[in-house]
Amino acid sequence: MPEKVLNTSKNMPRNFAILCLFLAVAWPSRGRAEAPDIDPADWPMYNHDVGGWRCNAAEKTLSTQNASQLEEKWRFPAKGSPVVVGAIHATPTVVNGYVYFGTAIDPAMYKLRPNGTLAWAHHINTGRVLTAPASTAPPEPGAAAQGSVNLIDGRDGILASALVTEKGVYFGSSKGIFYALDRATGEEMWSVDTLAEGFPGHHPFNCFSASAILADGKIIVGGGAYEHAAPLIVPDYPCCTGRGFVIAFDPTNGEIIWKYDVGEKPEKFAEPVIVEDAKGKHSFEYGPSTSSVWSTPSYDAKSGTIFFGTDVHNSPRQPTKENPRLDTKYSAAVIAVDVKTGAEKWVTQINRGDIYNLTMSGYDPVTTRYKDNSIGDTPKLYSIAINGTATSVVGVGCKNGGFYVLKASDGTVIANTPIYTGRPEYPLSPSPDARMIALPSPLGGIQTGCATDGKTIFTNGIDWLAASAIPPGKPDGGRVVSLSADLSQENWRHERPKVRGPLGECGDPVGSGIAIGGGLAFCMPVVSEQLVVLDIQTGEVLKQIQIGTAWSGPSISRGRVYAGTGSMLFLKKELMGTLYSFGLPGEDEVASMGIGSE
Repeated sequence: MPEKVLNTSKNMPRNFAILCLFLAVAWPSRGRAEAPDIDPADWPMYNHDVGGWRCNAAEKTLSTQNASQLEEKWRFPAKGSPVVVGAIHATPTVVNGYVYFGTAIDPAMYKLRPNGTLAWAHHINTGRVLTAPASTAPPEPGAAAQGSVNLIDGRDGILASALVTEKGVYFGSSKGIFYALDRATGEEMWSVDTLAEGFPGHHPFNCFSASAILADGKIIVGGGAYEHAAPLIVPDYPCCTGRGFVIAFDPTNGEIIWKYDVGEKPEKFAEPVIVEDAKGKHSFEYGPSTSSVWSTPSYDAKSGTIFFGTDVHNSPRQPTKENPRLDTKYSAAVIAVDVKTGAEKWVTQINRGDIYNLTMSGYDPVTTRYKDNSIGDTPKLYSIAINGTATSVVGVGCKNGGFYVLKASDGTVIANTPIYTGRPEYPLSPSPDARMIALPSPLGGIQTGCATDGKTIFTNGIDWLAASAIPPGKPDGGRVVSLSADLSQENWRHERPKVRGPLGECGDPVGSGIAIGGGLAFCMPVVSEQLVVLDIQTGEVLKQIQIGTAWSGPSISRGRVYAGTGSMLFLKKELMGTLYSFGLPGEDEVASMGIGSE
């Protein structure tokens, strides 16, 4: 691979790198203790596990009996500290009491010790690594290394969670660069620039907003060209030429093992393809563009399969008399590929006819179709009984407001919750089905972060019918819904009450990931700015803690709940972030770790 694409920390010739790797294995390290293995009590990736469950089944400290006692144990930066960090948009990952999180503004990856003090911070825009001396004292103002924050430039921010392994910390940036850092030191081991000419399918709008997983010894992550805003910002932009992809890297050196591109390569049309909607006529010069994959993948080791969802088309295909369709089966679809080779196994499209960019209407009154109803949720792998036989399935939420269950073997849709198809105006007509989870729209429905314990599904949800406007207006509502794994039964729903936000009284969307463990479900509604704790059996609210504006989801590990705040999005911008650790009063397992053993 060309040097401008792949950068190793030593920039060494390949044969010398192999020799160094051999010596590292054959000659035990004398200067650094081996990092402890990943424990089931940890939360080492966005969804906790490769099955996509967002469930910590090893959580034994927190329970419905003590959840009301949760309190702040520490925060980073500490109260009164001159340290400033950018907005946190992704679920924190936690391994052996250490917390890892990235920032969307002044982009950096941070590692905190179990006591909340800084271990290191790697600033990806400069490559600068800040470290702080170990201290057994609790966090005090100014205790962490100081750094300045650029509160304007978020173009190369970190929107994804870190994947933490025994050796490395892996994540991508919104600028399209994927990084591997040394877990102990924070130094860069390698990086891959997907905008550079040597990268296969390089594109100026490539980005990473999905989080990585470790599957079959490979680092696997979704990415691709995000061109939704390009025609809005650049009126003459030749829309659109990008594709989504899922890629497998070698964790030791960043070499590409395989790359799966979503759909056919966009080509220039002989004549522009015109699509008309409520906002007028839209001319497309290239297509079909399949946009970036922002769904974090999941993995089934038994069948050797990777599952993920896709975005909608940013530009159409060339229609023909034989096939007048403007979209392909790859728009708003669930896809399964082989973990060894990246070969496609099956594709199941959830929404047909969805061509969208930010110059277009979020609802087409002619086709009565809601637009930009992509799939960002992770397909969760579990088993249900079908005709008395245990069957492997994947369950996934969609921005059309529905939750779908598909056969893992071939992608056949087994069941889905009701979808609303009426016009985007109140009063809703026809009245929505009582079991509808959320209303569809470009900012509504089920975005990402649904959870399961293998027996029950827990979905988040956003009602935001005015989302197609610019600015997008006020959200209408939000909720958490508990369903049986086969979707045949709704157990309960937690409806968020109306609250007063920046735009006046509005709904309280639950847009970020849900975390479950210890019989509890944790969520972070956006407008009320709270960490909310629910009983997973009844949906009863057990605790609400005010934390500030947040679009990230919580994580759970060893009796602690971790939550990041800040927002560079709509509603309320809070460009500075805070990482919180909540736990029960008194000494606990994490507190006993002190500064940690790494």
